[in-house]
Amino acid sequence: MVTKVPKQGDIIRINLDPKQGHEQKGLRPYLCLSHELVSSTSNIAIFAPISNTLRDYPFYFPLNRLGNIQSTGKILLDQLIAIDYNARNFTYLETIGNEHMRTILHLTKLIFDQNKSP
Repeated sequence: MVTKVPKQGDIIRINLDPKQGHEQKGLRPYLCLSHELVSSTSNIAIFAPISNTLRDYPFYFPLNRLGNIQSTGKILLDQLIAIDYNARNFTYLETIGNEHMRTILHLTKLIFDQNKSP
């Protein structure tokens, strides 16, 4: 069986239930943030959920800033998750271009930077 490997910038739809508390639940889109080397060698990749929340937060990146993306909502960069994508069925939706991914990854790195703020 050949399994597609999600690549950095891919938006996939996957169901990660069951979840608890404030974690994103149900079938929803996720953006792959990790480098292809991670997913191609481990069957796990780092993803950020996408939600249609109305809340604004410095680490919520609105997809409408990208222009040519069909997916809607905000990328919740403060809710990163490692997903074993081979253990669940997922559907590829679309890919965010490299230029926009650089901006998204820069914002994601700020979560872990002790000396900077968004």
